[in-house]
Amino acid sequence: MPDKPHRRIPAGLLIFLLLVFGSCATRSVPPTPHGVVAFIPPEEDTLLSRYAPAFVVEEPEKRYNLVGTPTAEAGEDGKEEIRVDPWRATVYTETRRFDTAGGTWTNLVYRVHFQETPGGLLPYYLGKGKNVGLIVVVTLDRNGQPVLYTTVHTCGCYLAFVPTTFLADAARPHGWSKDRQTVHSENLPAVIDIKGSPDAYRLMVLLRDATHRVRNMWVEPKHALVNYRRIPTKMAPLTALETLPVKTGETTSFYETSGPRNGYVKGSHKSRERLLMSWWAFDWRVGEDKKLGTSRLDGILFYTSLKPWAREKSDMRDFPTFLRYWGWNL
Repeated sequence: MPDKPHRRIPAGLLIFLLLVFGSCATRSVPPTPHGVVAFIPPEEDTLLSRYAPAFVVEEPEKRYNLVGTPTAEAGEDGKEEIRVDPWRATVYTETRRFDTAGGTWTNLVYRVHFQETPGGLLPYYLGKGKNVGLIVVVTLDRNGQPVLYTTVHTCGCYLAFVPTTFLADAARPHGWSKDRQTVHSENLPAVIDIKGSPDAYRLMVLLRDATHRVRNMWVEPKHALVNYRRIPTKMAPLTALETLPVKTGETTSFYETSGPRNGYVKGSHKSRERLLMSWWAFDWRVGEDKKLGTSRLDGILFYTSLKPWAREKSDMRDFPTFLRYWGWNL
């Protein structure tokens, strides 16, 4: 049977779609290992190492797709220059605990950064900027079982939740799907089924070319990781981002420590988002990457909803309130 003729998309609509999404929504499946590379933290006998996700990237020949390491150098004018070195990979980690009416939970926080989200007109990436990053939070129950995976860019953008079969249905938002979900145009699993001991699996997070958007998530038996092209990846405490070494023997922070950009990642400026979104989002620095504090008293507001009236309730620093706002009943 011949293919149906393609309908032309009006130029204005096409530009709008490219502007907002930068990519189309498709049903994602785990990639073949030879087409990607995986950044897999070392196997160590620690909780953070045991549940550390593997970051799987498309088109690894492009430097901006590689998980990197933030560094501090002196620029040509002698001023401090913060950039992400794509030739060294580091995952920054921290353990946090929180209480809800349902009990005590543990968050394992994993943060990675990339050289940039590139610019250009086609495709047009709204999030164009340098030193961009991604956070994955693995929430464990009192038995040490992963019940919920939360992913978010370090600007607070593109938030996604993926529960596991260890989380009771009653803890999920009302009407939560059991198959797939569409999150900001990406097709993700609605639930990840973990059979047997969770120690035997590694969470795999597939990142889209250029935008570093989470394109898919699944768990892979650890014995199967040998099939992936792996890049050596270090783990370091999240606090190491505040003590980047400089040649003088001193240290500097990855984040601004004073002034109107206090708490924001140095060098992270999102001119496109400022032009197109700040006026209706009521945030002059919308889309700029920032520190994820440990409480409401630590660091800048890390809101995950663009609704101005929901800034505090969607703040990830207060994780119990954040979960309730998004409908989770842990």
